[in-house]
This record gives sequence, C-alpha cells and structure tokens, in this order.
Amino acid sequence: VDWLKTEHAQEKVVLVGAGVGGWVMLHAAKGQKNPRRPIVGCVGIAADPDFTETLIWPALDDATREKVMKEGLVEIEWGGKPYTITKSLIEDGKKMLLLDKGSSSVSVGCPVRLIQGLGDEEIPSEIALKLSDALEAKDVVITYVKYGKHSLEDNEDDFKRIYFAIEDIERSDAKANFFRSLNRPV
Repeated sequence: VDWLKTEHAQEKVVLVGAGVGGWVMLHAAKGQKNPRRPIVGCVGIAADPDFTETLIWPALDDATREKVMKEGLVEIEWGGKPYTITKSLIEDGKKMLLLDKGSSSVSVGCPVRLIQGLGDEEIPSEIALKLSDALEAKDVVITYVKYGKHSLEDNEDDFKRIYFAIEDIERSDAKANFFRSLNRPV
C-alpha cells in the first residue's frame, strides 16, 4: 500500500485477494481505523484465511504430517491440483490465524465483498460466512456463484462480478466522503 502511494500517487486502494491472497489482503487491511485510510475496501475471491490450520493440516494423514515437519516439505494434491506444503507455511499459518477469535474479532473496518463459488473444490462455501462473522466491518456482502470453481475464472460473468464488487466499494467510499464533507464547518 505504501509503495502504491509513493510510486503511483495512489491515495486510496481497494485490495483484491484470491485464495491465499485473500488471507494476505485481510492482514494488510487489519487495524485501519482512520476514515481517510488508504485501504478503502477489500474484495476476497474464494478467500481462505486459516486454510493451513482448518483445511490442509486436518486433511493430511499422520505420515504426511510427520514428513512435512521432519523433511520441511511435502507435495500433496488439493482440489485436484498439486501443491507444495512446507513446514514454515504450517508454522507461519498458526501465527496468522484470523477466524479463531470469535465474532467481530478481525479488525478490518472497511467495506468487504466476498465472492465464493459453490462449486469450489478447495474452499468450503461456509468459510465466507465464518469470515463475514469474524470481520469487524458492518458493510460485508457475500456473493455465492452457483457453479463457480475455486479460481472463479471460467467465464466472463466471474470477472464482471469481481469488477462490480470493486466498483461497489469505490461508490461506497465516494458516498462516505460526501457525507463526511457535510460535517465540515463552512
């Protein structure tokens, strides 16, 4: 965010994160309380916070868990695709948990749009509901895509949903700025 501000004179940004990028996006947006904050919203596409702890680790058998902890990495298949899971990913994941502290515990106060495919082979659709509950933000909208896969890139409508989610946040920010300006002394 600082780089965008410095290099491209971007005063405001909407963070967009897909899959693990959704987890990173949420950590980047945490703690922004200032109404003139540079992060004005977040769009999570199949965001999977805590996936190492809640999805991957429980799905591994004991031999695979032991191998990753002793050898440092293991190749697994997840959602029909090969993934490399490392010991440091598992350990760092434990330090970066977001959904384990209850309702409104994730200090992201900006508008959030979550887009989740019901046909996602990697992330259960309930994760979006858990994330929505954990967010401090009041302006959270979840869009479920009936046949959407994990990457949500199968057709043009998926890209339109993402674009419209970003546009919705930008409109929300413009409206909030207008109302803030009404409270200024003349």
